[in-house]
Amino acid sequence: ELDANQTRAKLIKTSYKDFLLQYAKVHPDVVKVFQSSTHDLYCVGIDAVSALACRGMGYPGFKGVKPTPRRRSGSEEGGEEPYIFHFPDGNASIARLLVRSLIPDSAPGNTMEDIVTARMNYARLDNPGNSVRIRLNSTAVRAKHDGDPSTAKEVEVTYVMAGKARKVRGAHCVMACYNCVVPFMCQEMPEKQKAGLAYAVKQPLVYTNVQIRNWTAFQKLGIRYIYSPGGYFCSTTLDFPVSLGEYKFPSSPEESCLLHLVRTPCSPGLPCKEQFRAGRYELLTTPFETFERKIRDQLGRILGAGGFDPARDIQAITVNRWPHGYAYEYNSLFEPLDRPESERPCVIGRQPFGRITMANSDSDGHAYTNIAIDQAYRAVQEIPSVGKSVANP
Repeated sequence: ELDANQTRAKLIKTSYKDFLLQYAKVHPDVVKVFQSSTHDLYCVGIDAVSALACRGMGYPGFKGVKPTPRRRSGSEEGGEEPYIFHFPDGNASIARLLVRSLIPDSAPGNTMEDIVTARMNYARLDNPGNSVRIRLNSTAVRAKHDGDPSTAKEVEVTYVMAGKARKVRGAHCVMACYNCVVPFMCQEMPEKQKAGLAYAVKQPLVYTNVQIRNWTAFQKLGIRYIYSPGGYFCSTTLDFPVSLGEYKFPSSPEESCLLHLVRTPCSPGLPCKEQFRAGRYELLTTPFETFERKIRDQLGRILGAGGFDPARDIQAITVNRWPHGYAYEYNSLFEPLDRPESERPCVIGRQPFGRITMANSDSDGHAYTNIAIDQAYRAVQEIPSVGKSVANP
């Protein structure tokens, strides 16, 4: 018989699928019901998510299993809040708030309540008189020290704009992009650091918004969230009731509203990284017409009993394909558990390199906004001049 620590060690290295089949002894059809229930959080099914993780989320089957030691993270302090504390446009408002703070005349207003409906003045973003300039439609392709990285005084960044390569120089450079591409842009880096940066594979997913004429079908059926085992989209949700400033959510079922559909293109049975790569290829080869047909078919079957007619009631469709979506998170089923923190690839990869520092949530291995902010703050503090000014005000 296993003690609490041994039980935890067993659960953390056993997929929830295997736990259900081998230990809970359920019918294989039960696995089909739960297979895609983890898609929206992990971008893979229960074949690639640990039993320990599923137990923590309240999944069934653990009644006879001993309690295990729980490692509580700081983010869990205070318990869960309702998922209404977010901007109607997601993290886009956070980016817009940052831009308005850096370039005050880029958008009207001065509060988080007025940013959602504020119209950005793109002409102000790259004004030569700005303290901060933002150059859109410019893809960085190389970052190189002007001389030896240990003694160089500047970093030269090459970027492509309107089909032409251009260069800009600065005393420091923060790489806030997908960490996996950094080795290709900074070829003078040590090989160990390149390997650390290249280790992660971002998780692909599809967020689809469907505007419908009204949501009376949801009211008639008494539903707001639909989980679809085996469906092309794993979940369909009425948009969360968030009102902010002049933006108001539709309070009447007769009003038009948005539906949020999630698809994670994975390949069950493969290691998670291989599933992510296969999913990325699927997104590359899937045309909009396929998404549209799947949306109309799935919504028609789900909501038809409530009077929903896809041809009549669908007003608009936006498919957001994220081939490089969530940051890669270290999965206990496929990662060593005895690896020291200092040897995690993301920690090795985020070390300062001369006058270049690393940001992005990839640098911590967690796909959350607060992590991205923390890593950006760290990357800026690692710039020598900034670190000194903070340490000795």
